[in-house]
Amino acid sequence: MATMDDLYEELQHFIRILDMYNQQMERHWDDLQQTWSRADELWTDSERQVFEGQWREMGAALKMYREVHGGRYHEFLLRRKWALDQYFGR
Repeated sequence: MATMDDLYEELQHFIRILDMYNQQMERHWDDLQQTWSRADELWTDSERQVFEGQWREMGAALKMYREVHGGRYHEFLLRRKWALDQYFGR
């Protein structure tokens, strides 16, 4: 059975991993946007339409996570951790 200390440690670990993920995603997103803009001149209109049709939904979801949800979720977890710190006098 997990103790409160175990759960607290898992929360701290999850926050660290989420923070690393968000940072990596931001770097990779910027790289992807640069690559996409360089490849723009190589595509035909039909190729671009096929690609955008296949990846539009995922791209929109990743963009929404990066611009809105990722930071909000990270802040939410930090506030929960802060509340636990206060409760346990840490």
